[in-house]
Amino acid sequence: MTPGIRNGFLGGAVVIFYFALLSVAKQDLFLSPLFQWGSMVFYLFFMARASMEDCAANGSSRDFREIVRTPFVAFLLINLCYWLFYYGLHLYDPSLLQAEMKLELDMLKSQLNAGLGDPEQANKFRERIQDLEKTLLAPQPQPLCPVMMRMCVGALGGFALAAGVAALVKNQKSKQG
Repeated sequence: MTPGIRNGFLGGAVVIFYFALLSVAKQDLFLSPLFQWGSMVFYLFFMARASMEDCAANGSSRDFREIVRTPFVAFLLINLCYWLFYYGLHLYDPSLLQAEMKLELDMLKSQLNAGLGDPEQANKFRERIQDLEKTLLAPQPQPLCPVMMRMCVGALGGFALAAGVAALVKNQKSKQG
């Protein structure tokens, strides 16, 4: 098994365990942006580990595109595990989606009350507020498309992270040898 795949699944298991603990401890912890973004530490750890293993086995004098592939594969697998867990958790506990929509609704209302300065943007906020209020009245299960879209958008950032990790590992290996 390649370092990217092995570390991707190991990282995915760690991330799932982390978020399972958060969701069991308190729903607000799972929804907290601090804890959501805090999981990036696990992503970076396993991406770096995969990259170091790959460079140790295959050398760091290869083309950068070959070196970036391993941490990116690790990111994609960790991210896939996270989003599958996220989707499954939302199917299991529909109140989680309600809580997320309520948080978004409160944020939009507070920004609108603070004044946006742009009437067009304010109208978009009002429309979104109306949509959220209607959805909160008639709850539905978590749709798959928005989850998949967020996962794909995350892959763009994941590539940037993988490129940074690969550059650091390549630079470190070239200084050592």
